Amino acid sequence: MTLYSKKAATMKSLAVYWSALRGTVHPDDEATFAKIPEHGFDLSFPPPAFIGDVENAPIIILDNNGGYDPTMTPGEFRAEGAADGFRGNLERSSVVDPRAPWVSPYYLQRNFTKWLTTGEAALVNGVAYRSVSGREKSVARLTKVLPSAAFHRRWLIETVLPSVDRGERFLIVHRWSRWGEVAATLRGRTGTIHSNAPISKDLTQEEVSAGVEFLSRRMR
Repeated sequence: MTLYSKKAATMKSLAVYWSALRGTVHPDDEATFAKIPEHGFDLSFPPPAFIGDVENAPIIILDNNGGYDPTMTPGEFRAEGAADGFRGNLERSSVVDPRAPWVSPYYLQRNFTKWLTTGEAALVNGVAYRSVSGREKSVARLTKVLPSAAFHRRWLIETVLPSVDRGERFLIVHRWSRWGEVAATLRGRTGTIHSNAPISKDLTQEEVSAGVEFLSRRMR
């Protein structure tokens, strides 16, 4: 039995879904945050739902959620128009431009940064919003009920997994706790690799090697 629906072709893309973002909270999530005001997320800035050309990148890296740094995060949005530029990248599903002022230094200092800037990989967070502390119980609680997080899980199942099964994409399940039960079902699945160091900011050497091998096969 497959995890994904035969109606996957009708699944809305992540870029189309997040094109509805006008401020810092997706319209689908507004009621949930209103009901649970003590949620552990900083909602001052547009959320990093994903980064990179998620519609076309052959490698998808799964991460948990954006982090909040009281110095770094505001700095990403200091330039005029930065928030609009950030939202525009979500709407267009763009290859990462390291010169863009709203691209977090966090993503430019990783051992997979080159993949993001060449379009070979995109990173998708299980929860779009920036947690002040991922250890807060409220963050885990919101993970289960936020509509946008549920959409990300459905997108993974109905859009990414079929392409992985066809050998068109490779899935790196790096930080996986925010992806719920679906992450456990991916362990050992062909076309995926599950991290044995899911708290690391960088990919493990095993993950990098698997990604390099997949890209090499695509070029043959």
